[in-house]
Amino acid sequence: MTLFLADFKFISFWWLFILGFSVLLLPLTFALFHRFFDRGYIFAKILSLTLITYIIFCFSVIRLLPFTQFSILIILLLILFADLFYFFKLKNWSSFKKIFLVSFKFILFEEILFLTVLALWSYVRGHTPDIDGLEKYMDWGFVNSALRTHFLPPADMWYAGSPINYYYFGHLVFALLTKVSGLPSAITYNLSIATVCALTFVSTFSLSANLVFHYLKSNIHHLKSIILAGLLSALLLTFGGNLHPLYKIIKTDIQNNGYLDLSIKAIKLAASTYWYPDATRFIGFDPDVSNKTIHEFPLYSFVVSDLHGHMNDIPLILCFLAFLFSYSLSIKNFGLFLLLIQKNFWLTISTGLLTILFWYLFTLPYSLNFIPMAEGLKLVDARSAFYQLLVLYGGFWLISIPFVVYFIKTSLRSRFAVIARSLRRSNLISNSDFFVLALLLAATILVIIPELIYVKDIYINDHRRANTMFKLVYQAFIMYSLSGGYILIRLRKIFVYRLLFLLVLIAHLIYPYFAIKSYRDSHSEFKYWGLRGTDYLQEQFPDNLAVINWINTNITGQPHLVEAVGDSYTKFNQVSSATGLPTVVGWLVHEWLWRGGYDGPGSRATEVSVIYESTDSTKVRDLLQKYSVEYILVGSQEREKYPNLSEKKFASFSRVVFQSNNTRLYEIN
Repeated sequence: MTLFLADFKFISFWWLFILGFSVLLLPLTFALFHRFFDRGYIFAKILSLTLITYIIFCFSVIRLLPFTQFSILIILLLILFADLFYFFKLKNWSSFKKIFLVSFKFILFEEILFLTVLALWSYVRGHTPDIDGLEKYMDWGFVNSALRTHFLPPADMWYAGSPINYYYFGHLVFALLTKVSGLPSAITYNLSIATVCALTFVSTFSLSANLVFHYLKSNIHHLKSIILAGLLSALLLTFGGNLHPLYKIIKTDIQNNGYLDLSIKAIKLAASTYWYPDATRFIGFDPDVSNKTIHEFPLYSFVVSDLHGHMNDIPLILCFLAFLFSYSLSIKNFGLFLLLIQKNFWLTISTGLLTILFWYLFTLPYSLNFIPMAEGLKLVDARSAFYQLLVLYGGFWLISIPFVVYFIKTSLRSRFAVIARSLRRSNLISNSDFFVLALLLAATILVIIPELIYVKDIYINDHRRANTMFKLVYQAFIMYSLSGGYILIRLRKIFVYRLLFLLVLIAHLIYPYFAIKSYRDSHSEFKYWGLRGTDYLQEQFPDNLAVINWINTNITGQPHLVEAVGDSYTKFNQVSSATGLPTVVGWLVHEWLWRGGYDGPGSRATEVSVIYESTDSTKVRDLLQKYSVEYILVGSQEREKYPNLSEKKFASFSRVVFQSNNTRLYEIN
């Protein structure tokens, strides 16, 4: 606990920067979410981080502003001046202050909630802080490359001379926070995971609570119901799982006893043998068939702690959904609006085209440097068994179907021709109802799509639809969970439904217990180690850590280096990941995916072998010049990878600038 209290200064410092950013965007946030009882306060954090990063990204891509602390300060000052103009020149200060004071209690509650979850998950991360395993080298490398890049887009640290050809905006957001805070990325990596977790929890709370608030006719006196809905949805979305642990308990119980008793002993036995990724690798794996899929959800992402795009996007998705709901509130009757769309078809088409055009222009700075990896759509030839879908989504369907049935029955009380007018008069169905119904419909469609078609990419054969399912059902889980708290309050007068919801909630919350226990048991010594994610290197790769520290202290800019080529998901390419210095080629399968084929990465891998094993100095030097390499690393992993390594030749055109035991870093003359 003493170590955590020492780390709390990092958490507090990080939180203050996020708070400062969000304050700058409060006027815009209050305007966008003026019908929310909390004025959408928590979304100011998401909007500020996104908008500030996007502005500096655009200016940097066209070479007007470098990605530096000074440039970020300029952007912050411009936003501050815009705020001052809004407050004083346009005379909005008094109204803004009044709104702020009216919502202050809710704002304070959400801020405390955010800091609490931020500290909580930072504490959890401190038990396994190592930036090691799965794709952490990749994610950390993206952040470190962005920190070193002068003009964006960031360089690919595993493909020297080329920009990153993957989804990196979330990494860029946290690189920006790292840059302005001045904290080392070895610490901010874990703080970034905790930040996404905290933003997810409080954003879900705000949106779900506002859904209930507007269903209850904007009556803040129903405070208990509003807060309960928000907390339940936040709990489901952030810390809930699917029904796989329950399935595992039942299966283990029957296999061992021949019957089902669901005793404490049976639950403990299932928990002791449970492997937490199984909930995300169920279809195609249990039973083992040639139709393997991925169906992750937020808590799994928070537990494994890969700072991946699908996880980084959660707060942005919630912010977008909140904006859609806020916009729907400006329409007197959302149901009427949906019915009128069909009567003005051409207006709908033109609005849709304008939206597509805006999205194209908005993403243009990114897409100019991005080569798509998809190769078209294919029909699915093997589908999931229905019982498997029930294991994954049955809990959500159990709490959603009664609401849908209620919605349909209520709608049918009036003739279809006058449905919008009658519902508006009777107040039987609210904008919140329509919005939640839309969420449930969208989520269900996202679950169905990978049962029909998939996007053809590098994942082939047994895993052909894995990536498509992964990307779609992740969003479905968010939408289903978000709806849960609202539906409970909507049907709260039905006792059987309240009991059903409680049982489903308990079933979904088995996963965090099973997952954290499984993750804890997979580590030999589970205690609080601190937030710095590189301390494990001191024990496992001390010489590599020494090189990393020397590079980060002594080398500025982003010169290229060469190190051993690594297979994906291994401990190779640590130095390029930890420093952001691009190597000739890093994790091969990842670059194969990002570059749309194996020829480029494969050719580079062969050339790196020549660099290390050839005795022809001229040939080696030509290859080094081809990739503008300035530094050569020779350490334990290089000697392991290249048994015929010839080191003597490097002395003819380079000098040792750093050495730790038998690990040497050469600088080319």
